[in-house]
Parts: sequence; C-alpha cells; structure tokens
Amino acid sequence: MSAGHFNDFDAQAAQLHGYGQQYQQLSRGPFEGRFRAYHFGPDLGIHFEMANRALAQSASTPPGRYLACLLSEPSPSFALNAEAFSYNHVALCPESKVLEGNTAAGASVCCIDVSCALLPDEGYNLRTVRVRSDAARLRQLREVVQSGLTAFTALESLSSYPAAVMGFKSSLADLLWRMARPPGDGARQRSRYSCARTLRVFRRAREHIHHGLADGISIVALCTELGVSRRSLEYVFRSVIGMGPGNYVRALQLNHIRRDLMSGAGADVSIGIIAARRGIWHWSRFSRDYRLLFGELPSQTRLRLGARRKVTLTPE
Repeated sequence: MSAGHFNDFDAQAAQLHGYGQQYQQLSRGPFEGRFRAYHFGPDLGIHFEMANRALAQSASTPPGRYLACLLSEPSPSFALNAEAFSYNHVALCPESKVLEGNTAAGASVCCIDVSCALLPDEGYNLRTVRVRSDAARLRQLREVVQSGLTAFTALESLSSYPAAVMGFKSSLADLLWRMARPPGDGARQRSRYSCARTLRVFRRAREHIHHGLADGISIVALCTELGVSRRSLEYVFRSVIGMGPGNYVRALQLNHIRRDLMSGAGADVSIGIIAARRGIWHWSRFSRDYRLLFGELPSQTRLRLGARRKVTLTPE
C-alpha cells in the first residue's frame, strides 16, 4: 500500500500511472487532496482519492486495461461523461476510451484498474463507456473491495497466499463483468447446449478446479482451458449442480478447511491463516458461509475437536 497527501492537483493526478489524468480546479481555495493505492501485482490496482475542491477531470484507459470508478462514500452528485453520477452509479471505461467530467468537492473516488487478461472474453459489452445505476451490485462491489483490502493488509505477505489472491482477483473481475453485461443475454444458452455436452463441459471444469484449487482458480483461465464463454460456463454449472462455478469453488474450499480443522492440522495456527491458505480471503463471509454449510462456526469445529481429544487422552 502507498499513500500521500498533496497540495498540488497536478501531482495528485499523476498518481494513477498510465491513464494520462488531467485535473483543472473549478472551485475556489487552496487545494488539498489524498491518494491511496493498493497493488496486487501488475494486473490489479485499487486506488482511492479525495480532493477538497471541485475538479474537471479526464482520463484515458490505456491498452490492455479496464477501469471501474465509483464513490467510496456518499457525496453530492456530479456529471461524468455527460451523465449523472452519484453513490449509486459505477463508471466502466474500457481500453483506449476516455472518461471525463467534474467531481464534487470532497468526493471520495475509488478506481479499480484491471488488466483485461483478468476479464472474461466478452468483448461486445466491454467496448463502450458505461455509467450504470446498479445499487445492489455496487453494495456488493464495495463490500468485496473493503473485505479484500482488510484481509490482505492483515496478511501482509501476498506471495504466501496465492490461492486467496487469485480468488480475490477473480471475484472482483467477475463482478465487474456482471455489471457490464446486458440483462438477459444468457437465456439463449439453453438452446445451444445438449445435456450430453453440458455434462462433458462440467466434468472437464470440475477436474480442472480440483487439480488447481491449491494455486487458486481463475474463472477466466477456466473458460480458456475449456474453450467456452463465461456465460456458457455459468449455464453449465447451474444446469448440473444448481450453482455457479464461483460458488462451487467456494464450497470446495470450505470442505477442505473443515477437513483441516477436523484433522487438527495447524492447531497452533489461526483459523484465518488456515482459510487464507485454502484460498479464502473474505473472512466475514467465510464465517457465515461455513456456518450455513456445516451448521456451526469454524471456531466451534475447532473447539469440539479439542474437547474430543481431551476426553480421548484422559486416563480412565
């Protein structure tokens, strides 16, 4: 993580590297701004910036990148690409496209800078700038970002948890894809897939997931390996097991964590570390999902195992 305070708007604009950001101050008074950046390798950066003055801004997404912008905190609405932009909006800007408008004084903006390599290959809906109002998915996006930043800041060494980092990137990219996707465009998959083909694709996907779980699963890489689109993969999984591929991966991770806790592996290691080693980065959702799946919290699993061992080791 890197952070800085700025008294010059040009210096702050230069912090988002490669986007050619330009600021022009519109409201009166000395400029004060803040910029904070989190880097998850060359394919993902998450940036927060705030300025105490209204600014005219423009930025051009470089080739091979995809930009999503949203407000991290409520603020007065303003205009972005000639459309109203508020706390309930997200701006999606593909490579080689320009995003411009004015930001209100005090607005706190979150920019998610993603490599196109992380995104499903759905070029038709990722080629135009979109300003969308999607309150439900925006809540989810903010929660995913905040949970990921909290977890990885606590873990410190990202290289020790490759599956968790890959899971975070894949979840974030998949959510952005869903936000850019036109509604109802997956319905035609039903007529394109026979039952036999659906099962073949599912079994190949399942094998790939089981073999690669320790290193982390990229849904994009899975689609490439199988030669199917992201929409098709979603249809296949829901047809066979009633859930999407991301939920299936999470269920496998939870099962592995339960086996770790039941076996006593890592008894001197925190449950959070065990979860991260198995690819879980969203700790609050982890506890909820674990309890829903197994009927108890992971801490209760560990305590129950400890009590059972104590009874076993107690002399007659």
